[in-house]
Amino acid sequence: MMVIDSLFVVKDFQGEAGEVKACLELNAAHPIFDGHFPGQPVVPGVCMMQLMKELTERHLGKKLILSEADNMKFLSVLDPGANKVVQAAITVKADVTGIAINASLFADTVTFFKLKAVLNPSI
Repeated sequence: MMVIDSLFVVKDFQGEAGEVKACLELNAAHPIFDGHFPGQPVVPGVCMMQLMKELTERHLGKKLILSEADNMKFLSVLDPGANKVVQAAITVKADVTGIAINASLFADTVTFFKLKAVLNPSI
């Protein structure tokens, strides 16, 4: 499932020199919230992971697969009604194992999600 342009709409995207910054608007009317969770919507963690992969793909201009996710931290609940606009920051560095990313999703002083992962080109 692609999350950009459905669950998240990119309002601003900057990608240069191994760094990605994006301003995103959450679609609170997305059907995923009908089941996650009715009456108390929460952005699923897997969607936050997918978002970071898609933003990295946009930055590099190629399709990627997640091959390693050593460190994931879900720090705060992301409620689309309370947080309509969020920010993503990703550092991107190619190494011998693939494309290492260090990513976070936040709004103001609240960090919702952090991820350290390795992505590889899709075959």
